[in-house]
Amino acid sequence: MKCLVLSLTCTALLAVSLPAFADDQRSARADALFHQGELLLEAGKTDAACTKFEASEAWENGLGTLLHLGDCYERAGRNASAWHTFLEAEAVAQAKKDSDREQVAAERVAALEPRLARVVFVVPPTSRVPGLNVQLGANTIPSSSWGTMIPVDAGAQRITAFAKGHRSWTFTLDVSKNDGHEYRVTVPVLEPMAEPVAGSSRRATFRTAGVVTGSVGLAGIGAGAVFSALSRNADDSQSCSRPTPQCTPTKPNAANNYSEAAAVSFAVGGALLATGVTLFVLAPSPDNQEKHALRVAAHVASNGGRLQLEGSW
Repeated sequence: MKCLVLSLTCTALLAVSLPAFADDQRSARADALFHQGELLLEAGKTDAACTKFEASEAWENGLGTLLHLGDCYERAGRNASAWHTFLEAEAVAQAKKDSDREQVAAERVAALEPRLARVVFVVPPTSRVPGLNVQLGANTIPSSSWGTMIPVDAGAQRITAFAKGHRSWTFTLDVSKNDGHEYRVTVPVLEPMAEPVAGSSRRATFRTAGVVTGSVGLAGIGAGAVFSALSRNADDSQSCSRPTPQCTPTKPNAANNYSEAAAVSFAVGGALLATGVTLFVLAPSPDNQEKHALRVAAHVASNGGRLQLEGSW
C-alpha cells in the first residue's frame, strides 16, 4: 500500500513539473534570442536584430520584448509595423496594470501616427463580384475595411484581387513616401474566365476510350500470333515419320484447336483495334468543325489476318 501511495505521489509530481519545465525552456530560449537581438542592435544590424526579437516574442509574449521589437521596427523604417507593435504593447501593459510602460507605448503610438503611410482600397460596386478577395501581401483585407485608411510599411507592397471564375489582378504599390502620405488603389472589374469548351471534354473521353480499346485489341492480335505459332508446331509434329524423343506426334485435333483459337483472337483483336482507332481518330474537335472519313476492314484467315484502314482525317 505504501508503494502504491508513493508511486501515485511521484506521478502527480511529475505531471506538475513537466509543464513547468516546458515553460522554463521557452523562457530560456526567448531570453537567449532577446539578448542576441540586443547585441545585433548595438552593432547596427537592425534588420537582423528585428528578426531575433520576433523569434523571442514568438517563444514568449513578453511586454519588454514587444517594446524592443517596436523600437527596432521604427529604426528600420517600418513605421506601420512599429505602430501595430506598440499598440499591442499598450494593450498588454494595460492588462497587466503596468501604467508606466502603458504610457511609454501610448506615447510611441501617438508619435508614429502622423508619419504613417496609408493605403485606401477603392472597390466600386461594379468590381464587387461574388467572392471577391483583396489581399495586401499575405493579409486579406476584409470588405469592412475597404475605403478606410490602412497603415503600410515603406517599400514595394503587393496587392492582389481574385474571385472564383475570374482572372486574378495583381498590382505592386511602391510606397516611397513614409511621411503620412495616402495612396489610393482602385480595384478594377475582374475579367471573367472563359467557359470550358464542351467539345474538349468529349474529345478527351473519345481518345481515352480509343487508346484503351486499341490496347486490348493489340493484346488480342498478339494472342492470335501465339496460337498461330502453336498451330504450325502442331502441324509439324503430326508429320513425324516415326515417334522419337525429338518428334512426338500430337493428337489429330490439336492443330485445329490452335488454328481456331488463332482465328478468333485475330478477329476479336482486329475488331477491337479497329474500334479503338476509330474512336481516337473520330474524336470530336473543340470547334466540332473537323470532318473525318474512315473505313476499317479486317481480313482474317486460319493462318493469320490483316487490318486495313482507308479514309481521310
